[in-house]
Amino acid sequence: MTIHNNIQAAIWIHRNRDFEGDANLVRSILPDRYEHYFKVFLPLIFENEETGQRKKVTYEQLAASIKKPFSESFCINNLPALLTPFIASSAEEDYKILGELISILGPETETIFHGIGEENVPEAFGKPWIAKGILANLPAVVEALNGNTKLELVHFPNYIFPVDQSWCIGNMIPQSGLFLLGCNAEIAQQLSDQKEVETVELSVKSTYYELRS
Repeated sequence: MTIHNNIQAAIWIHRNRDFEGDANLVRSILPDRYEHYFKVFLPLIFENEETGQRKKVTYEQLAASIKKPFSESFCINNLPALLTPFIASSAEEDYKILGELISILGPETETIFHGIGEENVPEAFGKPWIAKGILANLPAVVEALNGNTKLELVHFPNYIFPVDQSWCIGNMIPQSGLFLLGCNAEIAQQLSDQKEVETVELSVKSTYYELRS
């Protein structure tokens, strides 16, 4: 797969998302054109320093543990400072969730991967970039993006979508621990029926993330 800087294939996203709204609104990330919108969480690992045990926890479980409502905007920033040192991510678990999404969306789907450019990534990803392939290539793209990092996955494509634009995954807040997905009713039903990927259904007008003050 070739990484190049002609991002014309992704311009439709930037022309159709809301640049005037707050950065934590769904419509600021994804175009207002899909039947359904979801917040898709990456797994969290709770580490017990006394016992050395590690276990996967959901955001819904964490919300309950701190007696906070599991609202549309609930995210890692809602966790109290005393708890966050015990919370980590896991590249292994992240790849499992990517695998589940690939299975739902179709591994052979012709797909475009797009990034807006960021720091601390290999040179090819430092400026706005595009790569074309099939959705099954996603783990390889993520691995390449994280070529300068260790242990955890820090970087993901900002956008992933099929050539027919029938769904779109967006992620513009670094290390947010989540993606947004706009999709049709069939994909929405598959997401609702499965248990491996933690999701929350949103509207395009939803606030999906609590920004730090």
